[in-house]
Amino acid sequence: MRESNQVMEEKIMVDGRIHLPKPNPAPQEIQRGMKVMSSDGREVGFVAAVIIQKETDSVTHILLGHIPVTPDYRRIPVTLVENVDEDTVFLNIIHQAVDKLAVHQPD
Repeated sequence: MRESNQVMEEKIMVDGRIHLPKPNPAPQEIQRGMKVMSSDGREVGFVAAVIIQKETDSVTHILLGHIPVTPDYRRIPVTLVENVDEDTVFLNIIHQAVDKLAVHQPD
């Protein structure tokens, strides 16, 4: 049995697949460079990478990059993804909430 305070190991990749409950139950591809849109229609950045949990090989977060490029990358849990099309990730939160997401702290 795993201790609850044990940290899961992660790896950063340029792309990965997530499963959305709706509208598309099929796995959705998320790739570096895709636009990220908030639920209020604002472009909040781009996919810099995806974070994959090594143990399960599943995508847990998207790393949000900004233009101009900054050293801060926000961690977007995949539970906040509403939909994905061929070049855009749509979130289910407004743009102000994106700034309150955790900043990625690399090891």
